[in-house]
Amino acid sequence: MEKENNGTTSKMEPNVEYNKSGDVETVRMDSIASNSPTHTPQQKGCLDLPILFERAGSWWPNIKFDSEILENQQWINYFPQTRRRFQYALFYIFAACIAWAVYFGATQPYSHHWPYFLIGTLVLLFLIGLITGFTYTKYYERMYLVTSVFLSVLICVGTLLTMIYMESDLSMIGAFTASVEVLLMMYSVIPMPLFITVTIGVIYSIVFEVLTALQNPFMQAPVFIAGKVLLHLCIHLMGIQLYTMRQVRQRSTFWKIGQAVIARNDLHLEKEIKETMIHSLMPPSVAAEVMKSRADKDEEGNEVQAKKRGSKTKALKKGEIIFRTFNMNKMDNVSILFADIVGFTKMSSNKTAEVLVGQLNDLFGRFDVLCTKSGCEKISTLGDCYYCVSGCPEPRPDHAKCCVEMGLGMIDAIKKFDEDNNEQVNMRVGVHTGTVLCGIVGTRRFKFDVWSNDVFLANTMESSGEPGRVHISEASYHFLKDEYEVEPGEEIEDNRSEKKLVEAYDKDTSQYAVKHATWDKMIKTYFILGKKKNSATGTSEVNGSPKIDTVVNIEGEVTIATESDTLMNDTTAETSADANGVPTTAMLVSSHLNNNANKHEEKEYDFDPSQEPINKTWTKFRNINYHTDLHIVKCIQQGVRQKELLFKPPINRCMLTFTDGNIEENYRDHYMEDQHNQHTLSAPKYHSFLEILVSFLVFSIISIFCFVVFNRDLPWLIFFGISFVLELLNLIRGALTLKYSENKDGGNWLKMIHITSGWYFRNFLGAVVASLPLLGVFSNFSCYMVMSSPWNDRFFCFCIVVSLLHFTNFTTLSSWLKSTLAFLAGAVLIVLIAVVKCVDDVKVGVVLDNTTSNIVYSNSTPGTITTDLVNTTVNKEYIPLFSDVHILQFEIILDMLLLVFLIGFLNRESEISYRLNYHGDAQAWQLQQIMQENKDQADWLLHNIIPPHVSEVVRKTSKYSKNHKDVGVIFAAIVNFNEIYDESFEGGREFLRVLNELVSDYEELLDDERFKDVEKIKTISSTFMAASGLNEVSRSQNKNPYTHLYALMLFCEELHLSIKRFNDSIFNFDFILNIGYNYGEVTAGVIGTTKLLYDIWGDTVNISSRMYSTGVAERTQVPEDTAKLLGDKFEFEYRGEISVKGKGEMKTFLHVQQIPGTSWD
Repeated sequence: MEKENNGTTSKMEPNVEYNKSGDVETVRMDSIASNSPTHTPQQKGCLDLPILFERAGSWWPNIKFDSEILENQQWINYFPQTRRRFQYALFYIFAACIAWAVYFGATQPYSHHWPYFLIGTLVLLFLIGLITGFTYTKYYERMYLVTSVFLSVLICVGTLLTMIYMESDLSMIGAFTASVEVLLMMYSVIPMPLFITVTIGVIYSIVFEVLTALQNPFMQAPVFIAGKVLLHLCIHLMGIQLYTMRQVRQRSTFWKIGQAVIARNDLHLEKEIKETMIHSLMPPSVAAEVMKSRADKDEEGNEVQAKKRGSKTKALKKGEIIFRTFNMNKMDNVSILFADIVGFTKMSSNKTAEVLVGQLNDLFGRFDVLCTKSGCEKISTLGDCYYCVSGCPEPRPDHAKCCVEMGLGMIDAIKKFDEDNNEQVNMRVGVHTGTVLCGIVGTRRFKFDVWSNDVFLANTMESSGEPGRVHISEASYHFLKDEYEVEPGEEIEDNRSEKKLVEAYDKDTSQYAVKHATWDKMIKTYFILGKKKNSATGTSEVNGSPKIDTVVNIEGEVTIATESDTLMNDTTAETSADANGVPTTAMLVSSHLNNNANKHEEKEYDFDPSQEPINKTWTKFRNINYHTDLHIVKCIQQGVRQKELLFKPPINRCMLTFTDGNIEENYRDHYMEDQHNQHTLSAPKYHSFLEILVSFLVFSIISIFCFVVFNRDLPWLIFFGISFVLELLNLIRGALTLKYSENKDGGNWLKMIHITSGWYFRNFLGAVVASLPLLGVFSNFSCYMVMSSPWNDRFFCFCIVVSLLHFTNFTTLSSWLKSTLAFLAGAVLIVLIAVVKCVDDVKVGVVLDNTTSNIVYSNSTPGTITTDLVNTTVNKEYIPLFSDVHILQFEIILDMLLLVFLIGFLNRESEISYRLNYHGDAQAWQLQQIMQENKDQADWLLHNIIPPHVSEVVRKTSKYSKNHKDVGVIFAAIVNFNEIYDESFEGGREFLRVLNELVSDYEELLDDERFKDVEKIKTISSTFMAASGLNEVSRSQNKNPYTHLYALMLFCEELHLSIKRFNDSIFNFDFILNIGYNYGEVTAGVIGTTKLLYDIWGDTVNISSRMYSTGVAERTQVPEDTAKLLGDKFEFEYRGEISVKGKGEMKTFLHVQQIPGTSWD
């Protein structure tokens, strides 16, 4: 098998291992190719660091998927959003240019070069307009990188040009704020690879600071250089974090939405698999109640265990009974068909297990197809007997005709089988019409079945028939006399003879018992000769729609004939739904597995639905356990019709809350619960820890800056100590979250994580931590700090600007909260500048000496700085901020507004992006959970058809047949059930409810660890069939090679005790249980196509059946060999010789008890 990935192929086959742990089945995939979406390469080193996102490739020089196919597709899908964000950046630059132009126009007296600045602004506006128009053209997608680089260089050069003059019209605070905004846009909204962004950003920072130092000699001091380096390091750190997380979230969201689409497709497949499995057990109309009862059983859990009637811990009072859920319906006008293979014993006498099961599968497969196309519902196979019904569970008026056509088709199909396999077998078919009870009996290895005296009569019609002919009763003939030519057959005894319950006195026991008195009568029978000439074709109304005739030809194929069609014109089966509207297995395969296969004309015989069995379909579906990158891309292209779904989550556009209240609640209170336990940076716990780590680094850098540049006053030292402890505790909390968030044994730490990750606490704590760097800077403010150095006020503002960027961190917080805090911080700075006056009576002036500008102080009294007015022009850099001169206040207001607006925009985009990532993850998880539920249900249904140890083989080989030696087989039959059964009350439904209780009691015994090697095979009316030793893996773990045989005999003892408890629970019911036990070699196999059946065959099975049918009431009978083998553990008594069909006289023994003190563990 080759899987395509990035234009290469991988011949690595996945090794699938199915492990059973309790009731949960787990699938382990080894050697999965790297292109599997279910496989996330764990790039773990010595530090066990997470990868960036699912299927992450390199981090440097650019973040991308490890597959060019995925990378290209995500770029295509996200390009509309990328272009939109880039356009937002252009609009922001456009608005900023206009704002600055208006500002300099309004402050002409303080602007030296405002005409040049105005001209430059107009040129920049013109170029921005051209770029904006270009983004709306088709060429932008191909030239986006060139456009982004051009814009980045343009705005960098534009801001640097304002600094070429020694006396710039833009203050140092305005220039620094502009540089921060440029760097922030490059990292967040201008689409460029990371290495280009970092390269341009670092060069820009260096050139900017060099020009700043040249303009201002004070900036050349080592302390100021170190301070500016720290500030730019902080800016680039937060910029890289913004860039990285934006790219990570974008690709992670793309991947998760892709997984959601694939999960939706897989869910569709799983539903079809489940429907197919259901139809293999029961009609879909019955399935809903069965599934509901299973769900109820799961919910009840241990509570049900305590109420089990068969429990030894509590004996029920006489007459007390607690019934289980029971699904059984009475239906009239149902036709029942029984068909038996004549000559099967001779055919099987010289066949190996594989050949025999293969031939049975071939023959019954043909019958399954006929059953589906003929409008019948297969019930089961009993050895070489096949039986089905029509008109049940969905009524239909042509039920008798469907069964007759099915019988005729079976006779023709077995003739074709004889030709193909050089055999000489035939079919004996019997059909009867009457009333049935249909439903489910038992709780495991169950199947849809029918019960009634009419079913028994249909079986009698088969056994009294003739090979190669369809034998029908008078009741069926009543529905067919206008359709078929018939000839009379022999009359048979009507087992539906009137019964009357009487209470008979038993002299031996001195008790009364319920018995039936019967009056016998006979019914007429007929043999089908063929269709009447006037009814070969024709149409009629069936359920309000035109009826079509179903005709079966000699090849066992089915054609649909109308008035305009001849009977044998079409020889290819129509691939239409069956009578119950459920697609056949072949339809599932052709529709879903071969959609991409090349279509070509095939010969009629090339298509044979029977060659695509249900187990093969199941295997093929399950083998779609990973998808190539191309398949993921195709699913996204087909499943995401509106590409905006990739970047526009279903949220309120104003408040940014999910429109679905449940999703919003989960996002707020359970966002930290990593449902997939991902080892990626996009996972909530790692993402949160990264933000905490960045916050700690930013706080540390800002604190170092304050220690280096400002005075180390007591308020700052106290605040730093408290803040450092808070930051450190938050960092520890993040680390503990990494360790214990997925550890259910976290104890109190889990409670702490749950509390601190709640919405309100999270926002409160986040607001405090996000504000710490800013509050630390404000704690350094004092007039003494301002007066201690001429440039401290500028550095104070620089530090405030950088601290404001910290509000772009913590994307899990409310963007409104962070933006509001940033706005308040900017407002506080403006208020401080407007209100606080650390310098009084300032006279603005500048002394010019052709090359330099100096400040002239007229006095040196503390708190007073006076300059002499020499020139009418003013250099803003020499004006103290905290004074009575307010020239810079308006510029700083504009700086803060532009910066806060940009921060608010980025916060909004980040929260939308994070919520989209969460929504994609939640959607994928929800679909995967539903898919898993459907898969579990399908597996549960499958294991009701096939034992788990057999299904593992079927998954890999699509077939199963095997010889097993020393297998124990029992038949446990309630021999007097038919005597007690009476249809005069609710058609016998309550008697079947009692049978359901009995069988369920038997099945509950199988949960006992002592009987781990015992498994139910099937129920046949009131007979329970089980075997031990079929699971060779479990069998090999036993210390004694015959442990499974001992356990089966012990199981027989428990069955007798169970029937005794049952009789004690129900008044006046005295069920008699006979058990036949034998051991030896058997053949186990899976047969069928649309309906699978796991069964065992062999002489061992036949003798075991004879042991119960010739047995003694309430005893377990075994042949001589079995008694000898088990004689060292169990006590037997010799019964004598009995006549056994096909074996002659056989010595038999009756089980007495287990020998006291014996053990085999």
